[in-house]
Amino acid sequence: MLIFALALAIAGSPELDRCLNTGDAAQGITPAMAACFGADYRRADTRLNATYSAKMKRLPVSRQAALRASQRAWIKQRDRACPIETGDGVGTIERLNHPACLTKQTDRRTTWLMRYR
Repeated sequence: MLIFALALAIAGSPELDRCLNTGDAAQGITPAMAACFGADYRRADTRLNATYSAKMKRLPVSRQAALRASQRAWIKQRDRACPIETGDGVGTIERLNHPACLTKQTDRRTTWLMRYR
């Protein structure tokens, strides 16, 4: 139940909340909950990619290289911020923590991209 409470505490999107409150995920079954968090990250990544593509199309060619470099640097920063923990003592909670971290970082970057001029 602790895992389920933690998952709900970090849940943010309506889609994630809905997923976590249905089926096996609502019963606290880790693989089902992990599938919810994975789907939420994929949604966030799709939004990020659409925002990035739209922004690139609107920028003059002279500014596109700078945004591309910034995006590549951000990807490395995101991966450092959200490492996959694999050592001794790492439990199944990592199956929820990792995609939740990726989603949080990705949502922040999408917001940044929307404001980029």
